[in-house]
Amino acid sequence: MKETSERLFEARKIDEARSLLKPLLTRGRDPEGRAVRERVSEILENIQREGDAAVLRYARELDGYAGTELDWKVAPEKLQEAYEALPLPDREALQEARKRIREFHERVLGATVQSLEPSPGRAGVRILPLSRVGIYVPGGTAAYPSTVLMTSVVARVAGVPEIVGVSPAGEKGISPAILAAFFVAGVTDVYQIGGVQAIGALAFGTETIPAVDKIIGPGNRYVAEAKRQVFGTVDIDMVAGPSEVLVLADRSANPGIVAADLLAQAEHDTQAAAILIATDRELALRVAAEVDRQLEDLPRREIARESLGRFGFLLVVPTAEMAISLSDMIDPEHLELHVEDPDAWFSRIRNAGAVFIGSDTAEAFGDYCYGPSHVLPTNGSARFSSPVSVETFLKRTSVLMGFRSEDERRSLIRTTALLARLEGLEGHARAALARSLDGKGVVS
Repeated sequence: MKETSERLFEARKIDEARSLLKPLLTRGRDPEGRAVRERVSEILENIQREGDAAVLRYARELDGYAGTELDWKVAPEKLQEAYEALPLPDREALQEARKRIREFHERVLGATVQSLEPSPGRAGVRILPLSRVGIYVPGGTAAYPSTVLMTSVVARVAGVPEIVGVSPAGEKGISPAILAAFFVAGVTDVYQIGGVQAIGALAFGTETIPAVDKIIGPGNRYVAEAKRQVFGTVDIDMVAGPSEVLVLADRSANPGIVAADLLAQAEHDTQAAAILIATDRELALRVAAEVDRQLEDLPRREIARESLGRFGFLLVVPTAEMAISLSDMIDPEHLELHVEDPDAWFSRIRNAGAVFIGSDTAEAFGDYCYGPSHVLPTNGSARFSSPVSVETFLKRTSVLMGFRSEDERRSLIRTTALLARLEGLEGHARAALARSLDGKGVVS
């Protein structure tokens, strides 16, 4: 990769900046998208038709799974054993993260989710947790016990009685760290399958794996496409793409901290995006130098180097107004505000999955233990979707009941009949009119 300073650009106008950022803004448009869609469709069709046999075949072919369908389900004692085998500091960290996630979402549940009980003449809403959800946990270049906590703990707070965890097993089985996290989170059942085959099994059900109501959790482009294709058979949280962070900074920012946060994102995978938009050129140059310096001894430096080379940007703009406009155009998954007055900037931001206000608030805190779920909208979808939260695991039922008065009865009958006839649906009109006192009803 070229030195990071060679990835530094300047733009005086929005259109100029948009042109520079085009590789980032279009990275979700996979040139191999058609091939991915067709391959995923083929796998899902076979799973729906063949059940366990197809899941097993693809698990062996794609993940190197060495067992049979009899080995898919992990015994509960294996989860506990994995947890107890961890060093004490790691166990304490998992417990502390669970505590913070649970406490945050308990506040969300209490503050925003309430049933509205109906009484005669009033509509209401009944809110219940989903019965059975599937948690997908990636198992590619790194293990993500944090994803287990950021999904399963939230489902537990919402009151979901059955939580099913799936993760790719390969030849060695699921990572012990992930198994330990499943134990800490109170996951009901764990299966050693991943990829498209796991999504298909959760959506359609097989002889071994019962279907779920909703699938939650990030994955690669095949997993994302599989979730897209099974939506409607089951619900999904979102179609997530590669991870991304946008840092907005002015001359008050600490270049070492900004560089560290950019690298933390870049090390995820080669599709991750790490972007700095700065209002000060000297700061941007210092950040570039820090990125190069810190990259040298980063264990995942080759992944981070490729990520930065493909989707890393350091962009200098003349004003805060332009920086904020570009941020809302990017709609980032993670947005950090390294500026002198972060509250003032935040009040003008509309689109972001999660906002980290002030240089002390590392995006990495949100990844692991701050409280809100780290499963966030990506690829510009923050303009219309929300992070995983307790609402993700709840369903609402509208409830309608009776009339408050005879005047209301007559009014509803008349209005319904008139609108039904306006739409040419006489049966609807007659159903309303049948509720009139004489059972006939006349609307003039």
